[in-house]
Amino acid sequence: MREWIRWQFGRPTAADVLKRLVRRLEEIGATGTTVNEDPPEIHFTLNGVQMHSHLTHLVRDLLRAKGGRARDIEFDRYLEGTMLRPIGADVPELSEDYASVRARLVPLLRTRADMAKSALDLANALTQDEAALTRASNQTPFRPLVGDYVAMLGLDTPESTARVAQGMLDKWGVSFDTAFDDALDNLRGLPEDLGWQQIAPGLWQGAWNDSYEPSRLLLPDVIYRSGVAHPVAMVPLRHVLLVADANDIAGLALMAAMCKQLRQEHSRWLSCRPLQLVERAWQPFEAPEPLRPMFQELISVEDSEDYSAQKRLLEQRRPQEASGPFVGAVKLVQFKDSERVMSYSVWPDGVDTLLPLTDLVAFASHDKPDQAVIVAWADAVRIAGHYMQPVDGLHPPRMRVNVFPNGDEQAQLRAVKAV
Repeated sequence: MREWIRWQFGRPTAADVLKRLVRRLEEIGATGTTVNEDPPEIHFTLNGVQMHSHLTHLVRDLLRAKGGRARDIEFDRYLEGTMLRPIGADVPELSEDYASVRARLVPLLRTRADMAKSALDLANALTQDEAALTRASNQTPFRPLVGDYVAMLGLDTPESTARVAQGMLDKWGVSFDTAFDDALDNLRGLPEDLGWQQIAPGLWQGAWNDSYEPSRLLLPDVIYRSGVAHPVAMVPLRHVLLVADANDIAGLALMAAMCKQLRQEHSRWLSCRPLQLVERAWQPFEAPEPLRPMFQELISVEDSEDYSAQKRLLEQRRPQEASGPFVGAVKLVQFKDSERVMSYSVWPDGVDTLLPLTDLVAFASHDKPDQAVIVAWADAVRIAGHYMQPVDGLHPPRMRVNVFPNGDEQAQLRAVKAV
């Protein structure tokens, strides 16, 4: 009864969500169901197929929903439209020719971190033999845009958009470049609907209402149709595109504030890294000095979340990899004499560690574990970079460190400590 009351009128717990999910799955014949609360995930077998799902986004969305009816709708949408939809259910049979799917191709804007998380998730779900057999066909080809942003292909369906993997292109007998050009043409031909809307003084939002708003970054002429002379764009969510002028301090501040609000209200983010359109090419945008702490905070939080998701996935690797290196965490700190939020990681003495790239590094020695020496990342690389081994295949990147700086190097680190 208490669980029902929380669901209908209060705030359900993660355990409430998992119990409801287990009951529903067992009703439709799922067996071997196991759950984990932190992080929330579920494993089960249905119709002879072993399945698993990470539930962090679902739990967050249900906790934010207002009232039982809204939670029921979100719960059913996720169960039927995401969890129980077989892989490739929205994709036409691969035997279909390219002509039958060409008109449904769309470009999707994503980040390298997003792609890397998907790859890790898939690798965790497969055995080593399965991964070897499916690696090539499941790779998602992409086109770099700028910085962390990439563009890939999606296949539009009434209920969702499926990523186009290399195996699908091979079956269709078409190159990625040809399919991508066709996808751009399809995007350009979508209805304009409301187009650009000025939502506040100096701030515009794309209102095509088709969930492909961020993809318009790939069409510079569409960006200029906003009427903004020096466009700076942000895409905090997969259906939100914001634009302000690079010379408008007030408009840029509004855009950053709106991105921060959206990230607090939603769990499915895209990126808050701002881009500036110079002629017809995007480049990273360096915020003017008064706004730099505000924009930097957004990026620091984004990096921290990406590293947290990566850490969780790396720690879920199979038992034979349990003896691998410790996966370091990213922490955020705001100094009293500055508005800027900075990230830091810990380089522990005597521990084989996958070290994330952060603003600061705390060197924690055996001799003085409570007196870590904190230095800027650049100084850590200059003094102890020869101990850092880049880790292939990870994004955001990590460095493997299994040697602690010697006495002379520790003295150099203390001489440049940041705090």
